[in-house]
Amino acid sequence: MKQTGGCRSAGAGLAVFITLATIFSTAAVAANQSLQQTSKSLALAITVDAEHFIELFRSVPNLVIIDSRHYQDYTQGYIETSTNLPLRDTNCGSLKKLTKNKDQALVFYHNGSLADASIDAIHIASACGYQQLFWFRGGFVEWTDKDYPYLIE
Repeated sequence: MKQTGGCRSAGAGLAVFITLATIFSTAAVAANQSLQQTSKSLALAITVDAEHFIELFRSVPNLVIIDSRHYQDYTQGYIETSTNLPLRDTNCGSLKKLTKNKDQALVFYHNGSLADASIDAIHIASACGYQQLFWFRGGFVEWTDKDYPYLIE
């Protein structure tokens, strides 16, 4: 009986191992997909943190700042001079309304680094021919975490 009990325990242990391996594998695939998407954006845009974003704001004339969040999020707070352009509305026409100059620097941000909307918006801007693209990776979360000023609509 002890041997049978041992087999059941080993079988149960194997089942737990397989379950955990499946969970970790699924998480690894999701993380890899996110990393691949982030890597693609890095090839198209320069990633900046809040301090570099402020430097851009001060040094680049007519910097276009695009908040890719949903309008509801935007109304709860946004970075001064940013324009709300949710991903669903981002296309060559909407970008052209912000600037016709394809050499104009554009900064995209969202809620934070796990938000894909700003990355997708960068891909759209690149496909439209815009070349000076920046991704404020930490987005509005980093901005508010650092107690930087923002406006509320």
